[in-house]
Amino acid sequence: MEKMTNAESESNRDRRRNGQGSPAGKVLVAGLAGLAVALFLNSSALLADATRQPDGTGRSVALAVWRPIESVASSLGLTWPRATVERLLGRSEVEQAITLLLEKIEVVATSEKDDRVTSSVQEEQEPREVPGEELRRSLKPNWDADNPFQLWVTGDSMVRFFGDTLVSLAETSTMVQATSEPVLSSGLSRPDFFDWPTRLAEIMTKHDPDAVVIILGGNDAQNIRAGDGEWLERFNEAWLAEYRRRIGTVMDLVTSDADRVLLWVGQPPMREEGFDQRMQLLNNLYQVEAAERDRVQYVDLRGLFTDSSGNYSRYLPDSAGKLVDVRLTDGVHLSHWGGQWLSALLLRELRRSPNVDELWVR
Repeated sequence: MEKMTNAESESNRDRRRNGQGSPAGKVLVAGLAGLAVALFLNSSALLADATRQPDGTGRSVALAVWRPIESVASSLGLTWPRATVERLLGRSEVEQAITLLLEKIEVVATSEKDDRVTSSVQEEQEPREVPGEELRRSLKPNWDADNPFQLWVTGDSMVRFFGDTLVSLAETSTMVQATSEPVLSSGLSRPDFFDWPTRLAEIMTKHDPDAVVIILGGNDAQNIRAGDGEWLERFNEAWLAEYRRRIGTVMDLVTSDADRVLLWVGQPPMREEGFDQRMQLLNNLYQVEAAERDRVQYVDLRGLFTDSSGNYSRYLPDSAGKLVDVRLTDGVHLSHWGGQWLSALLLRELRRSPNVDELWVR
């Protein structure tokens, strides 16, 4: 009996050393597991709080932390319990329709009390024939597996949610080599944080891509510092002129090679009304600048990511009529399915370029 008791005591000591059977160990493990679950369940709310922070280092750090957590939670379906409870309690946000006028672009000044911007859409431009287009269409490029068509996809955090998908779809052709390069929290407003013209010049010089896809703007609706050091208030005349100059600089830099194509992707519709209107204003600027350049194609996403009434919707029907979750719970970024939709659209746009349609089997 004494030997059995000693053996049992030794076994108990082993379990305690290994954390088995220890009440404190169980509580610690349960607490850590509960904390992890709580973080994932509430990740959308925490990301929303981070998004509402003022521009600065704190906001950038918070977004860098919570965006990947929310992305994982959303893809695993862990955010739906909170969203369901919010809807049942009547706390879900009411989505509002926005009516835009088809007229020359103009800006309504904002005040400190009202952070909304009224914008309009540039009239559609008739497609223009590029000089020498007929000759270029008759030429066959020397793209093959040894000399592949180079596609470069870059921009802000939006690229992180569709760039790899576009790369995978593009590289179904053995004659295509694609690269995705997202830079979180970047844009044209803060070259002190990330200098896009310098980086794009490096890419054009070192890699010489045949086509470039760019999406920027999600972080740009803020005051900017002009070349003389003066701070320009967001969306005033001086701000608009400087921001358009920066857009044009990037577009001209990318298309400095006469054979290179640039697809400039507009920001998709956003759930929050004020943010959506600010993004539409920036989209107008991109569209206007693109229309002035032959080899820059502006890609509008509103028709792709709005419902039949033209409103933002997280769930949209696919080709079979089945509702698909195309946006993340933050109301800003694209989900996995949304990334696939956008990637398919961009490949269709690329095929419109001379000879590029030869790269992919339809």
